[in-house]
Amino acid sequence: MALVSITEAAKLVRRNRSTLYRDIERGRLSKTITPEGETQIDTAELLRAYGRLYSGDEENGDDVAQARTRIAILEERTRSLERALQLEAELRRVKDQVTNELRARLADKDNVIKVLESKVLFLEYDKEVEALQPERQDKESKEARAPQEDLSGKQSREPAVPVERAASTVAKTSAEEPVKAADPTPADE
Repeated sequence: MALVSITEAAKLVRRNRSTLYRDIERGRLSKTITPEGETQIDTAELLRAYGRLYSGDEENGDDVAQARTRIAILEERTRSLERALQLEAELRRVKDQVTNELRARLADKDNVIKVLESKVLFLEYDKEVEALQPERQDKESKEARAPQEDLSGKQSREPAVPVERAASTVAKTSAEEPVKAADPTPADE
């Protein structure tokens, strides 16, 4: 067979040069020294010791395989990054949608607050009006009790307030006051 240098032999068996030198020292591998003084190893000896020889083309094939593996990894990484970008875009879209919904809810809340504030103002106004009504009712009842003189100079027993208004006032006060039970004993006794 052919003789090769230690460096070429290391490439053919895919081992380090130090491993080859160690195997030569132990006697596992034999060497040949050329007339120029170079150490060379027979390829038949490499086959006997290590089993298989790899050619330089196969090494390039490994480089190609490694390059293909790198390309596949980079393509997968690219797909992962593209998917991450899609997810980010979807997240932004959902975030914008939620933000818009929350803004709409805030606007609705502000409208409800305004409506409730106006109702509170109406209720306060109604309380003030109710507080003024007893004073008006007292004044009207005093006017109703005082006899009026008609044109002839005679006193009239008709109330100063129209009958319908007085009836509604009496109905309101009687509805508000509890009904008292009649005392069976006369008050004169």
